[in-house]
Amino acid sequence: MEPDQPRNGGGRTPPPGEAWTALSYLLSGFLLFGGIGWGLDKLLDTRVFFLVGLLAGGAASLYLIYLRYVKS
Repeated sequence: MEPDQPRNGGGRTPPPGEAWTALSYLLSGFLLFGGIGWGLDKLLDTRVFFLVGLLAGGAASLYLIYLRYVKS
């Protein structure tokens, strides 16, 4: 075994900045889509768009994280 190679099977450890980037993707998705849903609820006097916005924002954020870190 080469001295420069990690012992955990050769997988690379992501830098700590990537964890903060993934967290910011999650938070921004929830805030953006949840905010749009909240605004639609206030405008249309309903209570369903906020929940739909939060779910859509979470799903979109997770998909973006998947594309950026898992699939690449």
